Amino acid sequence: MNLSLTRPLVSVLMPVFNTAPYLRDAIQSIQRQTYGDFELVVIDDGSSDGCAELLTEMAAADPRMRVVLRENRGLIATRNELLHLARSDLVAWMDSDDLSSPDRLQLQTDAFLADARLVCLGGAAQRIDPEGHPLDVERYPALHDAIVAGQLTGGAIRFASTTMRRDVALEVGGFREPFRIGEDLDLLLRMSEVGKMGNLAEIVYSYRQHASSTFVGLSPQWLNYRDAILELAKERREFGTDRLQRGETVTVGSASKFTLASNVAGVYAEWAGYALRNGSFDHAWKYATLALRTKPMSPRFWKLYIATSFRAWRSRHS
Repeated sequence: MNLSLTRPLVSVLMPVFNTAPYLRDAIQSIQRQTYGDFELVVIDDGSSDGCAELLTEMAAADPRMRVVLRENRGLIATRNELLHLARSDLVAWMDSDDLSSPDRLQLQTDAFLADARLVCLGGAAQRIDPEGHPLDVERYPALHDAIVAGQLTGGAIRFASTTMRRDVALEVGGFREPFRIGEDLDLLLRMSEVGKMGNLAEIVYSYRQHASSTFVGLSPQWLNYRDAILELAKERREFGTDRLQRGETVTVGSASKFTLASNVAGVYAEWAGYALRNGSFDHAWKYATLALRTKPMSPRFWKLYIATSFRAWRSRHS
């Protein structure tokens, strides 16, 4: 672990678990920031695909990196450990399969230095496919009230694009069990109750879509987790605290029955839709084809395949 004597203004926090194909690019997107006063704190949560070796190699060449290698403890424990390891007042989250835009840290730190009320700031995010090709752009409301309203449907800010005040994240309780997904929404809701939220109009982040991501595997359960998190937020508005804060438990309902093939095919279809909106017709056809191959008896995916085939053919012959 590298540790300099000076305290940087920003700690970039990166949890890692089995993302070796994308990890080097993710780290380099931080190393190449136009703003240089940062540390990059990484915890490898028991990866088995070579992430530990890559992190060791890269940390040896960059004194700004601090790396912890350990057994698997899960995402919530890893995120909380990263918060406690950070040495800076500001922490910027970074997923290990994504990319930060070169000016992300500069834009976000400037905003915090200009507004003492700000506790968390995200920005627009470019969705990219597994190979890094652009899909569509996620844009979010800029102002606090609109963000809070959007959060009540589970949206309004892309967590991995955020920089936040570390002391506020810790004061509201950090990340909480039992949320295998949505742990970020749960934290952001509690932070929005004590300070100002914001989003930059600029694209500060590239959010990679790939079939092995945690969200793809758990997405059929997302609505159940979201509803449980929003119910806790309602309790805090009505009573001042929620069940978890009172030491009680929360049970998340089971997802309706689904097959992995149906879920993955649905994800490919979503990517095809993103690519269509971006005007990337060949990529739309590619993902519609993958959806159909995964679920070849689905009328929905046949319809999507035919539509994207026509759009791709027309774009090549226009």
